[in-house]
Amino acid sequence: MIKRITSLFLAFTILTTCLIGATNMYASDNKYYNEKSETVIYDGIEYKYIDEFVNGKEITHILNLTNNTEDILYFDEVNGIIYLNDEPIAFVEDVILSENISSETGISPLAGDSYWGYNGTTTKRITWAQGVAAAVLAGIIAAVIPNVGKVAVILKIGLSALGVVAAACGGAYVDCASYSHVLMDGKIEFRLDWTFRPSTGDVYGPYSKYIL
Repeated sequence: MIKRITSLFLAFTILTTCLIGATNMYASDNKYYNEKSETVIYDGIEYKYIDEFVNGKEITHILNLTNNTEDILYFDEVNGIIYLNDEPIAFVEDVILSENISSETGISPLAGDSYWGYNGTTTKRITWAQGVAAAVLAGIIAAVIPNVGKVAVILKIGLSALGVVAAACGGAYVDCASYSHVLMDGKIEFRLDWTFRPSTGDVYGPYSKYIL
């Protein structure tokens, strides 16, 4: 029993840890090592996000394959600063919530669900330079959501909506509610519900991510 609780705690800890700037031209023969990549086509424009790991740090290359441009995004988690092409573009801070989460965020954790065990909710306050490109804002949002990629953010919220938000305001809250369930074979299934709440007053989500 102690071993199972310890495994659950460690796994949960891993899970919850929840247009401006110069645009560079890139060469088609660029190679990135220790990488993972995602590609999405939206409104006729093809974007590719390449996450490169250098000295334990994740650097995101945002490639616009239609226009042959590249932006580089990096999140300095220690200082809560997100850089775009080596210039600060966004800032991240933790928000401390009281026990009455729903009154502060408008988001209520699953209630009366015997399958999922509620682990807690984290909220990040992000501020960005108003007018950032929608594809860059997607990367900023994804940077503060555990195990959710940039393309998932685009597919859930929509690049058009992100463009409107990026132009209309310069801040938002991102809420991540975490749940878990121990299966009969001892494996742990996780669920992460995330919500994007820009200062325009709109609410996008919650959207769910499942991990086994």
